[in-house]
Amino acid sequence: MPASLVSHTEEVTPAPRHWALLPGAGFADSYRIRLTPQLAKLNTTEIAARMMATQPAWVSALIRLRDRLMAPLGLKQAGDHGGGPAGFPLLLAEPARVVMGMDDRHLDFRLCVEKSPAATGQSADDDQWLTVTTVVRTKRLLGKAYLAAIMPFHRCVARTLLQQVVRQPAGQA
Repeated sequence: MPASLVSHTEEVTPAPRHWALLPGAGFADSYRIRLTPQLAKLNTTEIAARMMATQPAWVSALIRLRDRLMAPLGLKQAGDHGGGPAGFPLLLAEPARVVMGMDDRHLDFRLCVEKSPAATGQSADDDQWLTVTTVVRTKRLLGKAYLAAIMPFHRCVARTLLQQVVRQPAGQA
């Protein structure tokens, strides 16, 4: 597959099934990228784990900074989330769809990682998309302020993680 197809992420409209993950949510976004044939053969739990394993150093630094800034407010830190494939509690695991998430004092969120065919009538491993959707329900003013503050970073991180996972050599985890 040409590199230009592999590295391009696009923002797409979250589907109604995504909004249903968190009734009352006020925010959702979805980004997708075309999977390589090697990644298309993996289940979404494996892909989500690879996506977080390939996270660039600047993303890790942002997470550490977020933890330091939010600690005085009593919000959960990155290490407090549990052991799902992306470091968040696993709520649903199916071969083509994984949903992670958690509820905190300031907001609740769901992270959905799913594979889907790019066009109808193709075999399961041919020309598939990986879509990452984040759904957020804010609580209190703190949740709204937090979401507004992280939004520019969230968009960049979501796109970068998708690009990194498809650029990763097939043998790495």
